[in-house]
Amino acid sequence: MPAGVQLAEKQTLVRNNGSEVQSLDPHKIEGVPESNINRDLFEGLLISDVDGKPSPGVAEKWENKDFKVWTFHLRKDAKWSDGTPVTAQDFVYSWQRLANPNTASPYASYLQYGHIVNIDDIIAGKKPITDLGVKALDDHTFEVTLSEPVPYFYKLLVHSSVSPVPRAAVEKFGEKWTQPANIVTNGAYKLKDWVVNERIVLERNTNYWDNAKTVINQVTYLFLLK
Repeated sequence: MPAGVQLAEKQTLVRNNGSEVQSLDPHKIEGVPESNINRDLFEGLLISDVDGKPSPGVAEKWENKDFKVWTFHLRKDAKWSDGTPVTAQDFVYSWQRLANPNTASPYASYLQYGHIVNIDDIIAGKKPITDLGVKALDDHTFEVTLSEPVPYFYKLLVHSSVSPVPRAAVEKFGEKWTQPANIVTNGAYKLKDWVVNERIVLERNTNYWDNAKTVINQVTYLFLLK
């Protein structure tokens, strides 16, 4: 925000999102309306900056060895909306869930674009999800091993499908984990209200690591077909 700018007391935004969303589960969504909302609710290792370039998200830095072994260092102040830490194990669980044939994610193939070790056999049901080339070296270090060098791998990680999902909520509530009373998010916003075919209301997530730079306190998405 430019220096000297005086903000209005009420910082809210109402925007048209085209149509009702089919899901808010990062591993189940496919359309643009869903992605628009999920970028507010969930944050992956990397995000797109204002110029559309990959920039640090949950991962504050990363390095690679021969473009095959990628190591991501997570922010120690990254938290879920319930105040619990976002850890490397959250990404292990989430990427394994994305690859799992039982999840039936429309973007499971996205991990194939990155050539993660064993992804083809896992999607085909020939190997267990635990064989996916991802591991938590510690709470804040996430390692990904690829089957071949992929120099652009980090650029793939701005996609919403590789965002983390909260294991406890998913396992406790099943398909209903994305309902307002159940959902836990790690992005700048959390879900406040969802009236099907009418609106989705998001409110500021005060546990977000970069909350100090959030300006808009509430965002309302309307489903208005053009």
